Amino acid sequence: MDINVELPVEALPLKLGLNEDAQVDFSIWGKVKAAKLRYLEQNEDPRKSPYVPIEVAESWIRSKNYGVDPYKPAQAHQLSSKEKKVLAERKEMLIQTAVPLMKKYLSLLSASGYTMLLTDERGVILFIEGDKEKVPEEEFGTIVSENVTGTNAHTLCAILRKPVQFIGPYNYCIHLDENIVSSTPIFDQYGDLIGTLTIYQLFAEKDIYNMQAHSLGWITSMAFAIENQLKLKQANEELSLSNGTLEATLAVVEGGLITLDKRGMTAHISDESCRILSITQEEALGEHFTKYLQNDKITGILKDGKAVSNHEIIIDNGEAEKQYVMSIYPIVPQDTCNVNDKLNGIVIHLSRIENLKKLVNDWRGASATYSFEDIQGKDPLFLKTVGIARQYSKLYANVLIHGESGTGKELFAQAIHNASCPEGPFISINCSAMPRNLIESELFGYEGGAFTGAERKGRPGLIELANGGTLFLDEIGDMPLEIQPVLLRVLEEKKVMRVGGKKYIPVSFRVISASNKNLNIMVQEKTFREDLYYRLAVFKLQIPPLRKRPDDIIGLAQFFIKGTSQKVGRKMPVLSKAAQKKIQEYAWPGNVRQLENSMVYAVSLTQSNVIEVDDLPDDITNPITPENSRLFCSVMSLREMEITAIKNALEQTNQNIANAANILGLGKSTLYKKLKEYHLEY
Repeated sequence: MDINVELPVEALPLKLGLNEDAQVDFSIWGKVKAAKLRYLEQNEDPRKSPYVPIEVAESWIRSKNYGVDPYKPAQAHQLSSKEKKVLAERKEMLIQTAVPLMKKYLSLLSASGYTMLLTDERGVILFIEGDKEKVPEEEFGTIVSENVTGTNAHTLCAILRKPVQFIGPYNYCIHLDENIVSSTPIFDQYGDLIGTLTIYQLFAEKDIYNMQAHSLGWITSMAFAIENQLKLKQANEELSLSNGTLEATLAVVEGGLITLDKRGMTAHISDESCRILSITQEEALGEHFTKYLQNDKITGILKDGKAVSNHEIIIDNGEAEKQYVMSIYPIVPQDTCNVNDKLNGIVIHLSRIENLKKLVNDWRGASATYSFEDIQGKDPLFLKTVGIARQYSKLYANVLIHGESGTGKELFAQAIHNASCPEGPFISINCSAMPRNLIESELFGYEGGAFTGAERKGRPGLIELANGGTLFLDEIGDMPLEIQPVLLRVLEEKKVMRVGGKKYIPVSFRVISASNKNLNIMVQEKTFREDLYYRLAVFKLQIPPLRKRPDDIIGLAQFFIKGTSQKVGRKMPVLSKAAQKKIQEYAWPGNVRQLENSMVYAVSLTQSNVIEVDDLPDDITNPITPENSRLFCSVMSLREMEITAIKNALEQTNQNIANAANILGLGKSTLYKKLKEYHLEY
């Protein structure tokens, strides 16, 4: 591979898998993985994927041609002793200039969970530094070029002669899929490439609190410092430039950084820290930290030198109280064995908890997937209901949705959320499914040690995680009466206190609640608080049952038949006239959910391209009586229908659990549970 090909130096970096705010774009992560697997396993041309830039795609192709095995870590390739000696002599000036600068940032590397790598222009390691628990075993003279390890950031930046930052799936080897990497080239005074500087974070630990997507600015500024030090060669200018680089680095790192000496005096404070604490640098520098930040954890680490990770704090800057996550790391010489003897100072990192909670919600799937465009129906009464819901979405007030089971209450809740605050989290809670002894801690969170079995660091509640978005309380009528006044206080005061906590945490969110019970009657019977009812029911939305939407029944049935057919990869069957008549005559006590399940059953059962009456579930074709059909469907026949659907799905897929689960619209684990529940053999 000819890395020294003549290409122009470009000012703009190649940033892949990150959005405009330099945050990791989780939506593209899996798509890039999938594109790579299709190339590796099916030889699908990655250059045709909209998620894989041409530079990366061509590098994957080269890596495959080199014979790199993407499914196992590359075997370490070492230069010979003679080659290492030649390399050390040839890169002496670069090593002497870059390594001291990298070591100066060791505390910052450890504080941020980074590892920094220096290579020559061919991809041979010259130096590696960072968190001692995360630095790999590679040493000087190890070859980590494209033809050995496949596509990687430092080789790509050398080929393109510009900075490169990308998420793990762009690496060729699978074991690097969870890394976040930034790499920048280093040029000499003549513009020739002499090496690369790389910083990466092992994201496999899912340590979202320390995740920094601004590392490209850091590494680029360091490379710039190295190049200038190579040119100037004077110690006083090196010191001045490294200090300037440090300031630039601190300015682009997400969150605030504060450096204290061993006495607790402020040696450095970033602009972001000043903003968080509402102070100026002049007011902080040279002053004891207690002048602007009161915290026992800081005092403790100055005494014992033990690092503190991801400690939640509340900072009152005089205008408002806000939550932050604080991590503190000791600054000690590399050769120190006893931290207490040689503590030189500490680094404090402050991160906004809103960004971290957003990442938590992304990982736990706390988002709404449906919009008003996804709601199916043309019945006039139903369309009127959709129109009312659209109006409610424009006004930031609480909404109470009432409707029978299976009418689509959460579908409307998600649509209202996506029309009003799509960027915020959507936290859904089923009040009837949550154990009574856990509902308080799940809703409001808890502090560490609040009760037996509590996590040591505590945990934020679902209400906290809903901050800036929507809290959907499904089956609100089943919320325990003793919890209702606590929820009412949260809604009234816009702040929440965790179980076992002493401080209130400010929150702001819209509540959408839903119930199939008549809450007015429950208020009269004193089983639901009247004041909470009126707080939740600022707007009311009544969703009509399917039996009152006769114009929608056949259209919805065909919609579900089409969706099920696409899932199983078969031609869409049509409803016979007789089957349509049966469907329209049926009362549908289980509403849209029952109709969907029935069509899944019918598609699974029919062996032709026409769904006949005999392909429909028994509770539709042979209802017991009009008077008790609703009770029968909800208690007995739905169970029987589910068992029959599972049996037919397994038979159609030759007992393949994954394919059967796909047909039924279930996860594999859910299907296994149902097989065990119904004592079905497979």
